[in-house]
Amino acid sequence: MTIEEIEPKEAMADVQSGESIFIDVREPYELDEVKYGMNYMHIPLGQIQDRIGEIPKDKMVIVGCRSGARSMNACMFLKMNGFENVKNLEGGIMNWLETGMPVG
Repeated sequence: MTIEEIEPKEAMADVQSGESIFIDVREPYELDEVKYGMNYMHIPLGQIQDRIGEIPKDKMVIVGCRSGARSMNACMFLKMNGFENVKNLEGGIMNWLETGMPVG
């Protein structure tokens, strides 16, 4: 199964335009350290299965975490459960910070 990755700037533009939604799958304590500087849903990876009904299927779903590994797992799970438009944020929040994207 192939999961497309998306660069931070493109991800932010897609979310701001309303074309996509962003899901942060990090744990709550990680959000206290640094947050993505855009609107997002917070669903920790361990809760994705139970909360899948909260995720709209009519938009592109971009998933992010700390480094991109957990979000890739979430993307694969979503694809296996009928989500067609799923992208992984390349490099997670670490890449987000390295590319100078806003944090909140």
